[in-house]
Amino acid sequence: MRNGVRHLLGAGAGLLATPLIAAGLLYFASGRALAAWIAVAALGASMVVVGVLSGSRISPIGSLVPGLVLAVVAGLAYVPGVRVAGLLPAEYAEPYARLAGTWALPLACVLLAASVFPARWRGATRPEPSAEPEDEAVPEPPPLPKRIPSRY
Repeated sequence: MRNGVRHLLGAGAGLLATPLIAAGLLYFASGRALAAWIAVAALGASMVVVGVLSGSRISPIGSLVPGLVLAVVAGLAYVPGVRVAGLLPAEYAEPYARLAGTWALPLACVLLAASVFPARWRGATRPEPSAEPEDEAVPEPPPLPKRIPSRY
């Protein structure tokens, strides 16, 4: 797969994963789950998505996009003088504050750190075609002797 296609698919995966991660974290932090195990399953699913984005052969853009979004969410919560609650509808102000105060900053650091490694930005190396033709006949080894002399 070419690098451009790989990065395009990684960007799509990052855009798709960003709301999934946020929804799983908000569901865990809301406390309104039907059962505690459902909330833990939502957190586990979010962590699996983070792990796939940060440790696989998906383009690093896949982990860069949600990492930047979560970093902005966490950063705006800690900047003095910035009131995000006025920019959001009233029903989103409390979940935003909960997300920004709990999981956003650690997950942003994990996802951004996974995007830093230069080896993830390089594509897989393709074998170069050899200049020599492969049809050359390989010389056959000499035949073995019919009988091996023994000392005994």
